[in-house]
Amino acid sequence: MGKTKVFIDSDVVISSLLSKKGASFLVLNNNSITSIISDVIQSEIGEVGRRLNIKLDGYASLGGLKVVKINKAEQRVVDEFAGYVFDKEDSHVVCGAKRSKSKFLLTHNIKHYNVEKIKRDLNILVMKPGVFLQYLRSI
Repeated sequence: MGKTKVFIDSDVVISSLLSKKGASFLVLNNNSITSIISDVIQSEIGEVGRRLNIKLDGYASLGGLKVVKINKAEQRVVDEFAGYVFDKEDSHVVCGAKRSKSKFLLTHNIKHYNVEKIKRDLNILVMKPGVFLQYLRSI
């Protein structure tokens, strides 16, 4: 069985930098998972890190993250994916999950996403990192 492709929201990366014991850290340091972010999320991580004064030293060690390109300013990204989120500013996250051909979107902000619609239309499961780890252990 190949690596499981997982699209990672910025809050999961930030969480992994804040705690080396949590599920986010375990997901991002699991060799059986291909963790993917977008260039937009990459920028968000830098902005949040500076705003919250979080040391991003550990971010460099997450070099295994794959990055997909998304132009957040493209109106078609917002238009195409706005129905999957409750704040259109998050539409780029769903776009990234779809473009990366991931089967999972991991976030701590489940309430930002129309989880059932994403599952039904895009065949992507949205879940928190801890729930995802439980899922992996069950298969």
